[in-house]
Amino acid sequence: MSSIHCYKYRSAAAALRCLSEQTLYFASPSELNDCLEAKFDHASEDEYANVVWSTFRELALARGDSDTDCRSIPKGLLEELRPLSKQDNGDFRVWCDQVGIFSAAPRPDNQPMWAYYCDNARGVCFDLEWPKEVMEEYHLLRTPVTYTREARIHNRAKYLRELLLDLGRRNPNWTMEQILSFSMTGKFARRWSSRSIARAVSSKHTDWEHECELRLIAPRAGPIPVMRDVLKGVFFMRTDFPECRSIVRLISQLYPNVRLNTMEFLHTEPFVRTRQLVPEVVER
Repeated sequence: MSSIHCYKYRSAAAALRCLSEQTLYFASPSELNDCLEAKFDHASEDEYANVVWSTFRELALARGDSDTDCRSIPKGLLEELRPLSKQDNGDFRVWCDQVGIFSAAPRPDNQPMWAYYCDNARGVCFDLEWPKEVMEEYHLLRTPVTYTREARIHNRAKYLRELLLDLGRRNPNWTMEQILSFSMTGKFARRWSSRSIARAVSSKHTDWEHECELRLIAPRAGPIPVMRDVLKGVFFMRTDFPECRSIVRLISQLYPNVRLNTMEFLHTEPFVRTRQLVPEVVER
């Protein structure tokens, strides 16, 4: 996994808090501004079991089982899967409610974002780069937001299928017994759980599609002390708001290697112009 680059639009007050505390806040789903955040229904027991069964069958056939018997799949597996899905759904819902969500953007020049989240440009846009080591230390997972008008029916078996088929492709000589055995390990279970949770809490209605949101998901909500590790630059559209001097001074004191830039939107090409911001100009 390489480093992850994203941008965070912040009001002046929020920017000062992040910079002074040297943290970035991962919000719980209930704190975000979408009333349908992390809302979904579970797939039925039959839908869950059928996806798992068809996946095991596909893997077994690829390893030489006949189309009629699939003898390498344990007998009674389908019957065991149905009640298991129901038992796990309650815990899964709790895990989804506890996660921390860091909402970010893929670019710093989204005009509506400057209006919505930067108090009509009286704020800043953080340029953030998340090294692999930081992602691993805090168990963060990157996921794009998917936008849909369809009902949100979450079937965790779909992500189990993705992982199992990938496991089979990477280990073509493994038997079904080896695949089934590895799928019961804690490492595999954690990957399945984290992927399922990230997908379940990253689906939004198409009304939000213009934001093109990227998300980082943490196991728990709250502030994480990563600003010194991830902050690479700060964009300003205006320098005439009251908190601007304090923001620039704080960056100079605590983040001396961070780039400061001004951004200007134009009605002719180039449509966006960026320049380096000299701190002394703001201080005068």
